[in-house]
Amino acid sequence: MRGNRESDIQLSQLFDVGDEHDCEIHFDRGDCLNSVRNDIRALAVNRCHRMLRSREERVNMLDHDYQSPSPTSSE
Repeated sequence: MRGNRESDIQLSQLFDVGDEHDCEIHFDRGDCLNSVRNDIRALAVNRCHRMLRSREERVNMLDHDYQSPSPTSSE
Protein backbone atom coordinates (compact mmCIF):
# COMPACT_ATOMS: atom_id res chain seq x y z
CA MET A 1 0.00 0.00 0.00
CA ARG A 2 1.33 3.41 -0.93
CA GLY A 3 2.00 6.08 1.63
CA ASN A 4 -0.01 9.26 1.72
CA ARG A 5 1.49 11.42 -1.02
CA GLU A 6 0.50 14.90 -2.04
CA SER A 7 -0.70 13.55 -5.39
CA ASP A 8 -2.85 10.78 -3.88
CA ILE A 9 -6.58 11.49 -3.82
CA GLN A 10 -9.67 9.72 -2.56
CA LEU A 11 -12.11 8.24 -5.07
CA SER A 12 -14.88 10.14 -3.26
CA GLN A 13 -13.21 13.42 -4.33
CA LEU A 14 -13.97 12.53 -7.96
CA PHE A 15 -17.16 10.48 -7.79
CA ASP A 16 -20.15 10.13 -5.55
CA VAL A 17 -19.35 6.75 -3.98
CA GLY A 18 -20.31 5.20 -0.68
CA ASP A 19 -17.82 4.70 2.14
CA GLU A 20 -17.51 1.00 1.31
CA HIS A 21 -16.24 1.82 -2.22
CA ASP A 22 -14.02 4.78 -1.30
CA CYS A 23 -10.29 4.17 -1.77
CA GLU A 24 -7.06 6.04 -2.31
CA ILE A 25 -5.94 6.64 -5.89
CA HIS A 26 -2.39 7.50 -6.87
CA PHE A 27 -2.38 10.40 -9.30
CA ASP A 28 0.87 11.01 -11.18
CA ARG A 29 0.74 14.68 -12.13
CA GLY A 30 3.67 14.39 -14.55
CA ASP A 31 2.07 11.55 -16.52
CA CYS A 32 -1.22 13.44 -16.62
CA LEU A 33 0.41 16.63 -17.90
CA ASN A 34 2.32 14.71 -20.58
CA SER A 35 -0.88 13.02 -21.69
CA VAL A 36 -2.78 16.33 -21.86
CA ARG A 37 0.11 17.99 -23.72
CA ASN A 38 0.20 15.19 -26.31
CA ASP A 39 -3.58 15.27 -26.74
CA ILE A 40 -3.54 19.05 -27.31
CA ARG A 41 -0.81 18.69 -29.93
CA ALA A 42 -2.72 15.93 -31.72
CA LEU A 43 -5.89 18.03 -31.68
CA ALA A 44 -4.00 21.03 -33.12
CA VAL A 45 -2.53 18.92 -35.93
CA ASN A 46 -5.97 17.46 -36.69
CA ARG A 47 -7.61 20.91 -36.83
CA CYS A 48 -4.83 22.29 -39.01
CA HIS A 49 -5.19 19.35 -41.39
CA ARG A 50 -8.96 19.87 -41.65
CA MET A 51 -8.49 23.60 -42.28
CA LEU A 52 -5.92 22.99 -45.03
CA ARG A 53 -8.19 20.42 -46.68
CA SER A 54 -11.09 22.86 -46.54
CA ARG A 55 -9.03 25.61 -48.13
CA GLU A 56 -7.79 23.22 -50.81
CA GLU A 57 -11.37 22.34 -51.74
CA ARG A 58 -12.17 26.04 -52.23
CA VAL A 59 -9.39 26.69 -54.78
CA ASN A 60 -11.68 26.66 -57.81
CA MET A 61 -14.59 28.40 -56.09
CA LEU A 62 -15.26 32.10 -56.14
CA ASP A 63 -14.02 32.90 -52.65
CA HIS A 64 -12.77 36.40 -51.93
CA ASP A 65 -11.20 35.27 -48.64
CA TYR A 66 -9.04 32.60 -50.26
CA GLN A 67 -5.45 33.57 -50.96
CA SER A 68 -3.49 31.07 -52.96
CA PRO A 69 0.07 30.49 -51.80
CA SER A 70 2.54 32.66 -53.66
CA PRO A 71 5.72 31.09 -54.99
CA THR A 72 8.82 32.08 -53.10
CA SER A 73 11.05 34.45 -55.01
CA SER A 74 14.79 34.06 -55.03
CA GLU A 75 15.38 37.80 -55.24
